[in-house]
Amino acid sequence: MRFAAATLGFLLSAPSMAQAVESHDRVAVVIGLDQPSDSVPPLPNGQRHARALASALAEHAGYERIFTLIGTAATSETVIETTKQALGQTSDNGTLLFVYVGHGAGGDFGEAALLTRGATVDEPSTTGLSMERLAKVLRPRTGDQNIITMIDASHDGSVDGVALIGPSAEGWPDVPEWGLAITTPAARGLTAEAGELIPALTDGMSGLADENFDGHVTISELARYLGGRMSDQSGSLLNTAGAVAAGLKLSDAGQSKPVAVTPAEVVTSNADVVAASPAWSGRQIGAVTLMSVGGLSAAASVVMYASKRSECVDRDGQLRCGNDSSYRSYQVTQHMLGWAGAGMLTAGLGLQFIPASTGATVQVVGRF
Repeated sequence: MRFAAATLGFLLSAPSMAQAVESHDRVAVVIGLDQPSDSVPPLPNGQRHARALASALAEHAGYERIFTLIGTAATSETVIETTKQALGQTSDNGTLLFVYVGHGAGGDFGEAALLTRGATVDEPSTTGLSMERLAKVLRPRTGDQNIITMIDASHDGSVDGVALIGPSAEGWPDVPEWGLAITTPAARGLTAEAGELIPALTDGMSGLADENFDGHVTISELARYLGGRMSDQSGSLLNTAGAVAAGLKLSDAGQSKPVAVTPAEVVTSNADVVAASPAWSGRQIGAVTLMSVGGLSAAASVVMYASKRSECVDRDGQLRCGNDSSYRSYQVTQHMLGWAGAGMLTAGLGLQFIPASTGATVQVVGRF
């Protein structure tokens, strides 16, 4: 009986002893390390950017499991073991996002490595995490799994003559035909472009890369967004390698499509009409000008006539106001002003009343 009871107790307790392996469709590993050792100058914001990205992935992008290694926790062994664990918790058709922001070295002489905690530039591959060792871990477990790798480990500057250029996509070893995509800042010569890869990645995964406004961010949309954020006159500041499905969804965050508003569609609330006047065309301005000048000319002619009227005498039913040359010049001027005024008034009225192709417009200004 004791044996039977013991056996029954073991069988009942066995399920509780064996923990089910977690499985998630989206898993992320986010690593940030500002200063691997005292001999290497610290990055200003690497760890802060890593924390911000991890928060965005959890709060906006829909990542179910996020592993974060910040500061002293980012040793080479911990990075490897954490990545293995994360990949094991990624479903067979899920996506693993691997992000590293920190220093690197050896990329300019064929021994690219991440300067993890405790690493030095003297022997980056042995004291840090070599690209070959990391690449062996970052491989899809199944044909339907995807791994998206973002490494920002190439920065301007050097230590003891060694450039701080880490692993790059173009030098990634043994890239599989499918399921792995790598993005790194571009290194040119003995210096690197110190870009803003991680902040741009955070913004893109938070929804700004959703260019078609469908509420998701695909790998293609993200690549275009990052390329637009990190480019100059010479072209893109990014290197990429590998291949995944163009429509692979990396984030559930999106952005709303802006509404195009035309003047006829403006709706105001508690609107106050502060101006409602026709918009004057060039023709109308010309008509008013002609009528104004014509009126002044006619008025001048009348004033001239009135001023001479008292000097005139009636002879046989006709007014005689003078016959000398000065009076004749005066009379010609008065007549010309009168006829010119009448002509301009007539022309102005004609312009005013010819039908226009467009009507008047009304401006309405309101408060919202």
